[in-house]
Amino acid sequence: MFETNRWKIVRGDTVMIMAGKEKGQIGTVLEVLRDKARPKVKVEGRNLCMKSFRTEEGPTLLSVEAPLHYSNVQHVDPITGKAVRIGYKYLEDGTKVRFTRGRNASGTVVPRSEILKQRTPRPPPGEKDTPAEEAARVTYVPGDMPSLLRAVAAADAARQYSTWLGRGNTLPHLRPLLAKSSPGVWAGARTRWRGFAASAA
Repeated sequence: MFETNRWKIVRGDTVMIMAGKEKGQIGTVLEVLRDKARPKVKVEGRNLCMKSFRTEEGPTLLSVEAPLHYSNVQHVDPITGKAVRIGYKYLEDGTKVRFTRGRNASGTVVPRSEILKQRTPRPPPGEKDTPAEEAARVTYVPGDMPSLLRAVAAADAARQYSTWLGRGNTLPHLRPLLAKSSPGVWAGARTRWRGFAASAA
């Protein structure tokens, strides 16, 4: 089974179909389906098929590009016009570029298409989206969380033990530590620890 995790063909590249009924045809890559087990590409105007779409007037048949297997297409050399392979090299300034290689290759640098620089604009925020100022609000104040939690856990265990012995649950030595803790620290503590802090304060 053909598998790949090296994607040398990207959107906007000019490729040639190497197998099938349209062997030798040239087109532009519209989409690359990056599935390692079954990688495929869609080539503009090639491997067309009829597909039904539901519109306001009813079902409509339209001609769309069906995906081709990744191994059935190759890059086209911009000078020789032949199917070639792609390699990588570094220029003198350290820039990594793609170049054509193989028997029919001219060694020309293959630049990336301008379509890769285009980004889909973000949609406007909706009713259920969190406002930007609310997302940027600081809700956690750093504090001495580990030592505080260890002290509270030890106090909780001591209180349970003292209750079991029938000696009450008064722990005056923990009050100074709880008084120095910030409110933000207790905001993320467990419910039983918050209740114990309120009773010990």
